[in-house]
Amino acid sequence: MGYFTDTDFDSTLDMIDCINEVLERNLRKNFIQVPASDLGLDYRCGRVYVDVADEVLAVECSRSIDYYGGFEYIKEGEGRMTMGDYTFYTSESSRVQDCFDTLRESVEEEE
Repeated sequence: MGYFTDTDFDSTLDMIDCINEVLERNLRKNFIQVPASDLGLDYRCGRVYVDVADEVLAVECSRSIDYYGGFEYIKEGEGRMTMGDYTFYTSESSRVQDCFDTLRESVEEEE
């Protein structure tokens, strides 16, 4: 079924490392990385991972997207999920949907 269904970890730290490895591999494979300003966010948010197909944003938890991007109001379970070292935001939140709208508009302008 899945990567972790039959895995027994020797320690919690091993489990966390494994989760982060899987997340990072999938971020590299399925997401593009863009400057936050391409999403209509303050440049101080840094670079953001974007999954255009599923309309999901991902950032390293240490990023300041909450403060500079206004994402502090997105609650866990309501468009926000933290796993390992990353926080994922879905277009369930209107704030995230605005980012995808901005990204689409900028791509359309370039064409």
